[in-house]
Amino acid sequence: GRLADEGSAAEAADNSDGWYSGKHMPKDTVVGRGLLKRALKVGSLVLEVGGQFKRINLRHRLRFEAPQSIFEGGSAGTSAGGRAVHEVLRCEYLGRGNQVGRYQEDFVFHLRRGFLRWLPELRAVKVTQPLPRSEWPPGIRETSYLRPFWLPEDWAHGIKTTCRTPLRVYIAPNAKTYYHREIIEQIVNRQLGGLEGMRAHAFKVLGEGRDWSEEKIKFDPDSRLFACLSKKERACLPKADDLHFCVVSARRASERTGIRGIVNVQSKLLVAGARPRWYVDEGSVKEYRALGLDAVVGGRLTPSRNKALNDAARLGKACVQISDDIIRWSYYRGALQSIRKACGGDSSRMLQRANALAKSADMLIVSPVAAARFLLAKMRAAEGGPKLGGVYPTGNAAMGLLTGTQVSTDGFILGDFFVADASPCRFDESITLKEDYDFTCSHLERHGSVLRANRLILQAAHESNPGGAVAERDGKGMKERRNIKILMRKWPGVFKLHGTRGDTQVTMRWSRRQTS
Repeated sequence: GRLADEGSAAEAADNSDGWYSGKHMPKDTVVGRGLLKRALKVGSLVLEVGGQFKRINLRHRLRFEAPQSIFEGGSAGTSAGGRAVHEVLRCEYLGRGNQVGRYQEDFVFHLRRGFLRWLPELRAVKVTQPLPRSEWPPGIRETSYLRPFWLPEDWAHGIKTTCRTPLRVYIAPNAKTYYHREIIEQIVNRQLGGLEGMRAHAFKVLGEGRDWSEEKIKFDPDSRLFACLSKKERACLPKADDLHFCVVSARRASERTGIRGIVNVQSKLLVAGARPRWYVDEGSVKEYRALGLDAVVGGRLTPSRNKALNDAARLGKACVQISDDIIRWSYYRGALQSIRKACGGDSSRMLQRANALAKSADMLIVSPVAAARFLLAKMRAAEGGPKLGGVYPTGNAAMGLLTGTQVSTDGFILGDFFVADASPCRFDESITLKEDYDFTCSHLERHGSVLRANRLILQAAHESNPGGAVAERDGKGMKERRNIKILMRKWPGVFKLHGTRGDTQVTMRWSRRQTS
């Protein structure tokens, strides 16, 4: 049989079986060599035979067979090889054999003389769940940190209570504690995480209706959101099957941040009853399909958006386009009074009051399917027949309340989440960034209005995630400036450079449009 190192610390620095019984694996340092020396005096090895274990004291006498086989790097006939073999043959005890560099595989033990005793308590038992909280070692508490995706399913994680700063600790099924991923990889004898590990985790959580952190997806009942619609709007409420859900993405299925965002968006859509189609770049389509997604080649950003619009038109459905990194959809309900009127136009007081109202308002966590149906119902019931609807363009609910109205009919419609009803308007493929500004203007010109729900708020990470539209930007902002020039030339008077955010951001006001 083979030996697994438990108490001796022999070859402990390269021990992938996790049998070392000390608190830390000894390293090749003065302290580590001291630990090794003491362990060799009092420690033991565990021999596995037929799935059972026997403990062998390091004072156990040795008997060698075919001594040349225990030497590696030379033959017994060479001077170096002869000295090495001779040195080993002089070892009478197992501990001494470890000291001269011979390891467990090098020894053959004579088991017929009854020196070894069976130890049933050491028999391995396969576990499928982490160690219960009641059996954790002392000095560890539960944590609110997300469970690492790479951590084996039968391991638990917590926080040390004996440290001044939070120190994450990982608890093995046998109640041993470890702190580093690379050590746990040695113990379980396999690489944890990596691209294949992330894909396996994605399949697992999507199949269970959970997000990346393995939390159950929860929304407020759709009925609470639809109760905010008027009678006329509720009569126009579409079914979920009347919508074509499209996620526009690129180059995000091969790294952790991107895969996490993909899983979180896909899981919310699946739980809400949608079966989205992903429109991605040609180079990444196989990686998206490897995650179990319905992915098709759309090309770059604006061609992908247009392909989604064309597919929806062919199916006779309204098109819902979604970014791949949205964290949450929320709606602020209630009869909120006019902030501007209450504060007499004082901007500082208005912002303070808006923040207070946003904190006290009844916030609903809504599903993307319910949000899309809500928008389309409002669009089809609105005067003027807008064909484009969206959410407030920032994640600051207080700013949405400052608009003073629940809907805007000539405001910017953010590309991260919008509903487009039957319309010939398409994205200008010469624009690679800020394409949603141009699309909004095209709808305003063609249909006279859009519909923006100022109380419907998104939380997204699109400004910092790698891939997607972020990959289209450059560090100096040259591409954004070039696209801003196209917008200003195409829609004179509508766009101005932002007063506080530099020359790579703009403000849009349709009423300033110059038609001459």
